[in-house]
Amino acid sequence: MNTQSPVFNHPDLMVSVSGIRGIIPTGLSPEVIFDSLRAFGTWIEGAKIVIGRDSRPSGPYIENIALGLMQGMGKDILQLGIVPTPTVKAVVNLSKAGGGIMISASHNPIVWNAFKFVGPGGFFTGAADLEQILETIRNHSYRPIQYKPSSKIVSGKEWCERHIESVLKRVNVAAIRKKKYKVLVDAVNGAGSSLVPELLERLGCKPILLHCSPDGTFPRPPEPTPEALKQTSRKMKSSGADIGFALDPDADRLVVLTPKKGAISEEYTLPLSFLSLALGKFPKKSSMIVNLSTSFINEFVAANYGVPVFRSKVGEANVVSEMLRQKSIFGGEGNGGVIDPAIASFGRDSLSGIAHILNVMAATGKKIDSILEALPAVHMQKTSFKIAGKNLQDIYSKFQGEFSNFSEETLDGLRLASEDSWIHIRPSNTEPIIRVIGEARTKKDLNSLLDRAGSLMENA
Repeated sequence: MNTQSPVFNHPDLMVSVSGIRGIIPTGLSPEVIFDSLRAFGTWIEGAKIVIGRDSRPSGPYIENIALGLMQGMGKDILQLGIVPTPTVKAVVNLSKAGGGIMISASHNPIVWNAFKFVGPGGFFTGAADLEQILETIRNHSYRPIQYKPSSKIVSGKEWCERHIESVLKRVNVAAIRKKKYKVLVDAVNGAGSSLVPELLERLGCKPILLHCSPDGTFPRPPEPTPEALKQTSRKMKSSGADIGFALDPDADRLVVLTPKKGAISEEYTLPLSFLSLALGKFPKKSSMIVNLSTSFINEFVAANYGVPVFRSKVGEANVVSEMLRQKSIFGGEGNGGVIDPAIASFGRDSLSGIAHILNVMAATGKKIDSILEALPAVHMQKTSFKIAGKNLQDIYSKFQGEFSNFSEETLDGLRLASEDSWIHIRPSNTEPIIRVIGEARTKKDLNSLLDRAGSLMENA
């Protein structure tokens, strides 16, 4: 996305539909922070705005800048402090605020930070919205700062409780409470450190807390992959917990841990959560939306209930946009992002996934390992390559030649698919890398697919 501004074209800065994020202080410099906030404050029409952050050490000073600028531009502010990204979205929706700012770089390393901008209704800004914000920066057409602002800053903590309440309304709380589940939580000392344990207590569970001190440190890699969760897996197996959940720093993504397996693929989070909806009746013309990089295990599970699955571009805003267009009952992304449109956040929400999965366990009376055994195995691998010096079109052409017998989809990068396997090549929205993701029905076929893909990337 071209900003036509040297400050916004730094290699340590990523500007995309997923937000404005960068390394501090080179990419996300004081100038970028200041200009981004003023432009967003100009774009938002409403008089009230919601501000939250994750636990990164750069969060407090960026939050203070945001508070001051928004107040100077005449915005009343609901200050949430350290909360999950979906909570900011939910509070914007519930409070009828004009918009919101989540200060978080999600799964990026701790030297990064970012703005996730939320528009009216609690929806993330889309590509067209972001372009308007960037146009304001290019033209320096900011809303003026008031010399005598009448706006005020108030705590929005009571609104956070309403986010939890909207989650509880989607499950059988009484049935879950009867089970008195022991639940391990690894919040990577991030934004879910307080609200997720509170949700579990409301569900009658006994939380076993691991890395739930939001002190500005990440005790493990922030992206909750099975590889990053080895220590958490060992803790899970020795803790006596019935189930475990691991989060990323802003708590919009969720990974499940089981007593037998420890951390499982994040691709299981979405279909396991979908099973909660399957406990009831689906309305006519139901559909589910996932992105192009999400496992086809979702098609398998949804087909058992006559629910078709459609695919969107990668990115929460893109999935939500397609869900709104099709009036879908459920959706999400294979990175552990569960989207239930009936919950106030209407976006990737770890609280939603936790409640839905516990609901399935309570309703069926089965342990999580038993539920998991009924699902197909996921044979999938996600790799990445540095983008510097690589020509995307040349890479796409090589893959098209190598996989000429596969069907082709160019909605978002290049996705090549056969009946039994697929491979997706696309630049990341959140990091300066090219992602190459492949899936097959068997481990043997996956290895063959990845060998062919790896050879192409080595020679790119």
